[in-house]
Amino acid sequence: MSGLEVRTPVQSGRSTADLADKMLAEVRGEGPAPAAGAHPDPAKPRAGALADLTVRVPPGPKAPLPPPAVTGKPNAAASAAAAAAKSQAAQPKAAPQAKAAPAPAAPPAPAPITASSLINEDAPWLPPEPERKAAFLNVYRYWHRQVRPEYAAKALPALLFLVTALPVMVTARDTLKALNLWEPPGEQSRIARDQHSSWKKYCEFLPRAQQALQELDAYKHLSLLSGLDDLMSRITAAEKRFREGPPKK
Repeated sequence: MSGLEVRTPVQSGRSTADLADKMLAEVRGEGPAPAAGAHPDPAKPRAGALADLTVRVPPGPKAPLPPPAVTGKPNAAASAAAAAAKSQAAQPKAAPQAKAAPAPAAPPAPAPITASSLINEDAPWLPPEPERKAAFLNVYRYWHRQVRPEYAAKALPALLFLVTALPVMVTARDTLKALNLWEPPGEQSRIARDQHSSWKKYCEFLPRAQQALQELDAYKHLSLLSGLDDLMSRITAAEKRFREGPPKK
C-alpha cells in the first residue's frame, strides 16, 4: 500500500453546472458555451439559432406573372393592328338606335258577303205572288254562289232581275215593230197594240224594270225607252263578268 500514489483531480475552475450547459449546447449544435464570466455579444446572433428558423409563406392566391417584355422591333402586321385599334377607339360611338315600334295588328278580314244579306223581300219590283217571289229569290241565291268574291257586293238581286226582264222587253218591242204596232199610226192600230200579248208583257215589266234600275248606281242614268238595247248589252256583260271575271284580251 505504500507504493500507491493518491492523486487528487485538478479542479478546472468550472462548476458542474457549467459543464452540463456546455454539453447541452454542443448537443443542440449551438457550439461551445461561452466562458464563465463572459457576456455574449447581443449584436451577433448564434449560428445554431438562425439555422433553426424557417420561412413560411401564408397560403393564398398567387399574383399573376407579368407578361414578358417585347424585345426587338414590332412587325408590320402588329403595327397595323395597333393603329386600327387606336383609330377605332378614337371614333365617336354611334348612339344606340331606338327599337322600332311593333307594327299594328291587321284588322280582321271582313265577313264574306252572302246573298241573304243583299235580299230585300219588300222591293217593289219583285213579283207580287208569293210563289213567284220565292222562286226568283231561290234562283238568285243559287246565282250569287257562282259570282266571284270581288263582285259579290255588286251582284244585287235587281241586276239579276234586269238580266231576265230586259230580253223580254226587247223581244216584245221587236214583235210590235214587226207588226207596225210599236208606234201605231191610227186608232185602230192603237187598239190592236193594246190587245196584243207582247204589249201587255212589255207594260208589265216596264215599271218594275225602272224600279230595279234605280238600285244600280252604275246604270240608273240610262233610259229604258231610248237606250233599251244599250242597257241590255251592259247588264248582260256585267252578269257574265261577275261570274267569269274580266274578259281576257
